[in-house]
Amino acid sequence: MKKLKMCCEWIQGKFIVNSKKVNYKIFILVLISIFYSCQDRRINNSSREKQSSHILNYYKISKDKTQSISDRKYAINKAYKLLAKQSKDTLYCKVLYQKGVIHYSKKEFDSLWFYANILWTQANTIENYYYQGKANYLKGYYLDKIRFIRDSAFYYYNRSKNNFLVLQDSSEVGRRLLNMAYIQKNSSDFFGSKETITNALRYLIPEKDKKYIASAYNVLAINNKYLLNKEDAIKYYKKAIVSTQSNIDQLIYTNNLSVMYIQTEEYGKAIVSFRNILKDSLIYTVPKERARVLDNLAYAQWRKDSIDVEHEFLKALDVRITEHDQSGLIASYTHLGEYFMHKDKDKAKSWFQKAIRTAKAIKNPRGELDALQFLMSTYPNDLITKDRFIVLNDSLQKQELKVKTQFAKIQYDDQLKIEEILKLEDIMKQQQLEVSIQRTQKIIYLLVGILLLVTIAFFGHYLIRKHRKEKEKEVYKTEKRISKKIHDELANDISNLASYVEKTAEASMPSTKEVLGNKLQNMYLRARDISIETATIDVDNFKKELLNLIQQYNTNAVRVITNLSEIEWTTTPDYKKIAVYRVLQELFVNAKKHSDCKRITLIARDSEKKRVITYTDDGVGCNISTVKTNGLVNAENRIDNIKGKLTFETSSGEGFRATIVF
Repeated sequence: MKKLKMCCEWIQGKFIVNSKKVNYKIFILVLISIFYSCQDRRINNSSREKQSSHILNYYKISKDKTQSISDRKYAINKAYKLLAKQSKDTLYCKVLYQKGVIHYSKKEFDSLWFYANILWTQANTIENYYYQGKANYLKGYYLDKIRFIRDSAFYYYNRSKNNFLVLQDSSEVGRRLLNMAYIQKNSSDFFGSKETITNALRYLIPEKDKKYIASAYNVLAINNKYLLNKEDAIKYYKKAIVSTQSNIDQLIYTNNLSVMYIQTEEYGKAIVSFRNILKDSLIYTVPKERARVLDNLAYAQWRKDSIDVEHEFLKALDVRITEHDQSGLIASYTHLGEYFMHKDKDKAKSWFQKAIRTAKAIKNPRGELDALQFLMSTYPNDLITKDRFIVLNDSLQKQELKVKTQFAKIQYDDQLKIEEILKLEDIMKQQQLEVSIQRTQKIIYLLVGILLLVTIAFFGHYLIRKHRKEKEKEVYKTEKRISKKIHDELANDISNLASYVEKTAEASMPSTKEVLGNKLQNMYLRARDISIETATIDVDNFKKELLNLIQQYNTNAVRVITNLSEIEWTTTPDYKKIAVYRVLQELFVNAKKHSDCKRITLIARDSEKKRVITYTDDGVGCNISTVKTNGLVNAENRIDNIKGKLTFETSSGEGFRATIVF
């Protein structure tokens, strides 16, 4: 607030309109409003950050299995309530999924289904395939484990698998296939289950899914057991035992293997194995599995030695009743009925009837059928039991066939969809490939066109430069030839003519001799000057040539100041050296003939890959229009031929300035 007050005082002191101070109270109110608005925004942002932190903390607590299930439920409910006030995003999906898991652990199955549906709706809204897959998994699990509606459960597991296929989440795809294989096994679709589990093993990742891979081997073993492939069943049970990293799962798979030894009538081996399992204290932490081992041990001992094991059977039964293990109760009732078949038929019948009632209650027709079969053996003349067995067996076969067909149809339809998607993807890829090819062709054509234009431009530039060089060389050669011809022929002829005139004119009037002599001498000197101006230039010693040129014009009457001796010329092409030399020569000649100057300054410098030579004299100057009429027009042409520029600055009485840039 102190800073705000200072700011307002500054405004009061500085803000003036028409020499009058503006009422700064308005500005104070505006600034205070902005200040508190920013404060509110910061508070809101800070509040949101704190709320998100609380949500994440509650979520972590809900996943902490060291906490009690009640505390975990409280934590996830708090997170859910806090999120209900915010925008729905991925964190909301995470909380909804965890809420479903907690409700299942609390056996609040209706809540599990309710929040699974909310999760699917939310995941679908934000197009999140991962949580769509998780929502479908929760629905499948509810229908599979709670409602025992296996065909619907299979459907949702399959949908979940497809969601993860889109994400290419290999591990989750393998786990859903494993769920589907269990349903097929429980529905007596053993061949279908084997095929599905084989597919699951292709997706499960060994480093990540050891538990599920071991479970897959266990399902394969069970399928082979029911298909009477006993050797394969034993092989896969052993693989499951070796593969798992869970000690309790290892005991469960060992129990399953021991049951196979009962079926192969290796009772002694089975009994030893069951007893070893019971020696492990870990089995007591899972009462249902301990009851299975106790029941199987009693059954193996009875089958081996026909000893009294009723107490052991009842001990296992008590545990199963306490744990509400309905599937386990069917096994106990059936074993007790089988045990009493030849001892007490009434007791046997009572146990079988209990097995039948329990099987009906949990919709396990296979368990009921097994009990009816034993009951028929006990009472062969019981027509009611026979009729029930026949009806149930036919119904079960039809139902299993229907379920197998449904499973096959779901998978077949799914395969058709996948193939259709793959076909569409192939079409899209083909179209993209064609577009890409066309684009590539256009790019190639464009590049070829550009390359062709660049080549033509480069070649044209090369030819122009070559032509310019050749033109310069040709001019130079012509100048040399003219120079030689003037020197060798014209100048010598004039000299000889002058000698002749001098001799022949001695007899005539002296005045005639003097006039002719002067004219011939003048003609000779002009021819000599032209010869010198077009003489050969030693481009290899160009710096020396330039100094010689300067020395010719650096006399007592005219002083030449220059830095050309400091400039490096070795990288300059020969034809450019000749052009520069001739232009400087013409400037010196022009100065000698017309400027009447006392001092000439000749300065050279290099700037941005260009060489700049500035010529200045303090002569009388001239009209700029007369420059174009004297020899300097040739100088312009020479510089233009080397792709340079020659500019003049002059006026009467102001001296003369020329700038060469190339």
